[in-house]
Amino acid sequence: MTTGGSPLETAPGTVAAGVDRWTARFGPPTVRWVLGLLWLANVNWKVPTDFGALRGFLQAGADHPVAPGSGWFFEHVALPNIAVVGWITLVVEVGVAVLLLSGRFVRTAALVSAGLSVGIGLAVANAPGEWYWAYLLMLGLSLAVLTLAPSDRPHSARALGVVVAVYGAVGAVTNAAAGFGGDDNVTRTLFTGRNDIPDELGVSLFPGSVALGLVFVVLGLAAVPLAGLPGRVRRVVGWGTVAVAGLVLLTYRASPDTLLVGLGSRAVHCAVLATLGLSLVPMGRSPAPPAADHLGPA
Repeated sequence: MTTGGSPLETAPGTVAAGVDRWTARFGPPTVRWVLGLLWLANVNWKVPTDFGALRGFLQAGADHPVAPGSGWFFEHVALPNIAVVGWITLVVEVGVAVLLLSGRFVRTAALVSAGLSVGIGLAVANAPGEWYWAYLLMLGLSLAVLTLAPSDRPHSARALGVVVAVYGAVGAVTNAAAGFGGDDNVTRTLFTGRNDIPDELGVSLFPGSVALGLVFVVLGLAAVPLAGLPGRVRRVVGWGTVAVAGLVLLTYRASPDTLLVGLGSRAVHCAVLATLGLSLVPMGRSPAPPAADHLGPA
């Protein structure tokens, strides 16, 4: 059914109208979060200082070129400068995940995500065992986030604080069998590795230890009252948190394969911490209202 106006208008009170209303409200952030989690789940294996796993992908790009000149680029430019390429890749992917999950600068994040998708596709799309459609889908998802950006809104700091607290709780339960300080050689309580889904995804998103999980529970809950403080205070705390996350990321090393804080921490934890900090930073000139809506401004 349609109204007497445009044939594209949906009659109010119908099932289609209800679906349109819900998708208009929750569709853009859902698509953005799917893309953000995709990048978040893949930052941990870009490990300084040798970037061994990333080196293998670059070698695949050299051995199985996708576009004219791409093999030469990976062989003579990317591989000889693996440290520079590795750090750029790690920092950019963490940054994209942070922007997408926080809902800040979404258009920039979507464009960078699209560029990364093209770059990864040029590297490994022709490698044996690779499914080239995966990289086209990554590109399509990035463009979808860019298209939906005008109707998307950043999440409130309160809502992201609750999400981070839940994240920490799941991380603590996931690593309960590994002990308070964490041990990668011990089977996890959750995501035990029997299946690629959800185990591989779960291990990528929830590494660490009971102690580190509890740290994120505390940080997430602390963000809830902080969201009600004046904008100047939130700005200092928010950017300070982002700076700490960046500093800790720069200490990420292959040996002993932990961040500065230890406890089984990984690059994914830097991204989550930076996301929480960025959500606290007021954007724009108008003060943020006390928002219960998770789609409201930060």
